[in-house]
Amino acid sequence: MRKADRIFAIICLGLSAWLIQESFNYDYMTTYTPGPGFHPFWLGICLAVLSFYLIFDTFRRTPTKEDLASPLPAKNALIRVGVILLITAVLALLMTRIGFVLASFVFVALTLSVLEKFKIVKSIFYGAAISASVFVIFRYWLEVDLPKGWFGL
Repeated sequence: MRKADRIFAIICLGLSAWLIQESFNYDYMTTYTPGPGFHPFWLGICLAVLSFYLIFDTFRRTPTKEDLASPLPAKNALIRVGVILLITAVLALLMTRIGFVLASFVFVALTLSVLEKFKIVKSIFYGAAISASVFVIFRYWLEVDLPKGWFGL
């Protein structure tokens, strides 16, 4: 696992260098607010810091049995990743039809109930709370319209 972590960290370092370099093509600041180059620049900086930490951590920690056994994740971990990618892809395709608020509700509720084995009532509660929070933040605080679906949400 240490070798895989190092490879992943090096790929992330390359991505962070690209993000930082591309951010210079845009204005860092506009008149009163951050410009379009602000977010990619700081995202690249944060990714670089975390990548360096991951590289440092792979040299610092002692190898475990898991590190020596196999460089690939276990089968159940790969299945979980596949399921979350499938849920995400389906909801991305349906988002324009059902709307962002309903899509985020379904995403959170499905993820919690299927992957995390939460009880269905708890999954529905958390899905409703998160989608309502996203709606309030984007609609009233940021004053940004989210994609609307059949129900106007």
